[in-house]
Amino acid sequence: MNKCKWCGKSFEKSDLNKFVGGATLGIGGGEKYCSKACKYAAEDSKVSKSTNSVNSNSFTNDRDDDDKELELQEARLEHERDLEEQRQEHELKLSSIQSTNNAIERINDLDLGGINPTPELISRDVELCLTLGSSSLAETFESIGSSDEREKFNQSEKIVNVAIKKAELGINKLKLCEPTEKAMKYYSLYREQLNETKIKQINRKFDLKIKEAKPETWIWFACIFFLPAILYPIFKTYTAMFVLPKKRDVEIAKI
Repeated sequence: MNKCKWCGKSFEKSDLNKFVGGATLGIGGGEKYCSKACKYAAEDSKVSKSTNSVNSNSFTNDRDDDDKELELQEARLEHERDLEEQRQEHELKLSSIQSTNNAIERINDLDLGGINPTPELISRDVELCLTLGSSSLAETFESIGSSDEREKFNQSEKIVNVAIKKAELGINKLKLCEPTEKAMKYYSLYREQLNETKIKQINRKFDLKIKEAKPETWIWFACIFFLPAILYPIFKTYTAMFVLPKKRDVEIAKI
């Protein structure tokens, strides 16, 4: 009896296959299918599997091509975003520089009362200088470690420095102005304000320097974590160079 490889049904060998099987000691003459229908169905199945395999490979290749195309699109979009960010940063930097130049030009154009100065005219220009300087000092910076923040800080410092110098010229000019009594009142008032502006500038500069000088938190944790590893060789070295030689000398002294 044979078993059909397609449907699994048992079937009797044909006379020819019995003879072939007997002549070849069972190696040949083995029928695989109980009928031609099962044989054709098995052959159709093999063809179908082969076709599916080809289609599957084709689908995989198409999918790989789609993935590559998607990666290229994402890379192009990323590049375009980077370019846009760079363009915006450049425009902001130019805007900041232009704003700084406008403020400095405005300060430099002040004539501090001109040819015929009065306490009122001079004090008006000095007031404007101190106002622009204070406004620039009001800008805050968490850190100036990055190049952009450093540039902003430098632009702010330029305005403050020019404003202080111009205000100082105007305040000194008040001492030579008539009427003297009124001029000296303005002089005392604006001299005090100028000193306050200078102090604010120094404080801001050193506050930023102090922030930059402070170690980051992770450095403290790293030091604490590695402290035992550092102390151990120090302790061993101290023992070898000082404690043990001293004990040796004590032992020798006892002899």
